[in-house]
Amino acid sequence: MKKIKLIIVGLLLSLFVTGCSEVNTVKDGTLNFDNSITVGQAFDRYSYFSDTDWEDFETSNGRKIVQVTGEFNDDYIKKMGWTKQFKEASLIVQFKINKDDTFEIAAIGLEATDLKGKTKKVDLGQGMSNNQLNSMLKELYNDKPLS
Repeated sequence: MKKIKLIIVGLLLSLFVTGCSEVNTVKDGTLNFDNSITVGQAFDRYSYFSDTDWEDFETSNGRKIVQVTGEFNDDYIKKMGWTKQFKEASLIVQFKINKDDTFEIAAIGLEATDLKGKTKKVDLGQGMSNNQLNSMLKELYNDKPLS
């Protein structure tokens, strides 16, 4: 009976580790413009986020995606002058996992809930060059407000 329990615990543990591997790939990795801290450190320690949430999922065609959602704190919302429009706002960044276990930015967007409770999403990637997106993430990496 003990052997069966150990086998079940081992299988559950391996499923847990496997399920977290894509998130860990991104959180423990670095981006080309700054190898001094990990992606996880940059997002989880960003002083303008009150919380970060990491998740992974697979698209219908099998692409593996890691998504981090950073909820902006009240101070940031005030600093940006959004208090008359929004009660909460978040930055959402998606990373696609390549077959060689490297990753790259797939999408960046904002999600905001207005004072009436209606949520709106804006894709920041459309109309922005890779240099502009990297500049925005550099601000996050340097713990500065995003412009």
